[in-house]
Amino acid sequence: MKSYIVLCLIILFVSCSTPEKRDSLKPDSVGKLSELIVLSDSYDEEYKKIINQVFKRKLDGFPPPGEPTFNILFADQSFFKGYFKKHHNIFILLIKDQIKELSKVIDISILNSVQEIDQLKPNLLGIKQTNLFAKNQNIFFVIAENKNNMIKKLSKNSDQFLEIALSQESKSGKEKLLGNIHSPNDPFTQRLLNNFNFGIRKPKSYRIAIENEEFIWLRKVSSVKEQQFGIMLFESKYRDSNDLRIDSLLKVRNRYTKKYIPGEIKNSYMKYSSAIDPVIKKSYFNGRYSADIFGWWDVFGDYMGGPSHMKIVVDESKRRIIFVEGFLFYPNESKAESMRELSILINTLTIR
Repeated sequence: MKSYIVLCLIILFVSCSTPEKRDSLKPDSVGKLSELIVLSDSYDEEYKKIINQVFKRKLDGFPPPGEPTFNILFADQSFFKGYFKKHHNIFILLIKDQIKELSKVIDISILNSVQEIDQLKPNLLGIKQTNLFAKNQNIFFVIAENKNNMIKKLSKNSDQFLEIALSQESKSGKEKLLGNIHSPNDPFTQRLLNNFNFGIRKPKSYRIAIENEEFIWLRKVSSVKEQQFGIMLFESKYRDSNDLRIDSLLKVRNRYTKKYIPGEIKNSYMKYSSAIDPVIKKSYFNGRYSADIFGWWDVFGDYMGGPSHMKIVVDESKRRIIFVEGFLFYPNESKAESMRELSILINTLTIR
């Protein structure tokens, strides 16, 4: 009788509590950056091949053979527990005639609700859910009538699904790296905004190597392996579109690194590598013209190098180009996870 009363109280508490209180009872999400859980009832080689084509696309700016965007962990109902179920980034491929099997690991009410939304809005790519099984978790349901239709849907919309997976990772990864403190409450960000009218967020694990009137360099160096993260920020004048040519941008960038980031050998310095052609993706960043440049850096006079993600943003109101770049030194190891951390951080850029 005593245990029955306790059980009733627990049920009453959970059912009457607010969503915020219920989320607080859940465990923290787990998982690495550049890692993705894909849950489906079953897999065959053709199915896995399509999923890999969507989410394991080669990263831009890496030398051959390159690295995949995501390391995929495939799961069915027998594996979807523990680490898999608490992961921060999950895609659930929901085939309607297999719902009974997935209901063994996902509450049928959730599956029915997702189906209802899909029926009301059949043109949706999928339905996003947050914090279903863990805090700071992002899940995307993709629904199809059968496996053939799912394969067609994945193939036709591969670019969008990859962007959704990256967006979900960016959201959860940002919280993992920075916690719940926002820019207005971050002293480092506010100091940069006051001094330069632009700034980024800085995790506690990064130290300030240089901060002067024209250049900021942040570093994180591992104490247990040969791994170094770097982020640098600076600006240059913007006169016309010629300043946005890749050769002009890299010339400005190399001028700063030659001045502020020396190599270990005398007269050596960091520069942008000419061995690998950079990949440029133009877009807009909070309403301003922007470009993301993915490529490789090396050291003049030495044998060091690694991947780079540079973001440039044109601030026409102040006639300037803002540069923020994340770069990595991690020889002989996979670099995708580390570079994803740097990409998340440089995209915390705020411009005043």
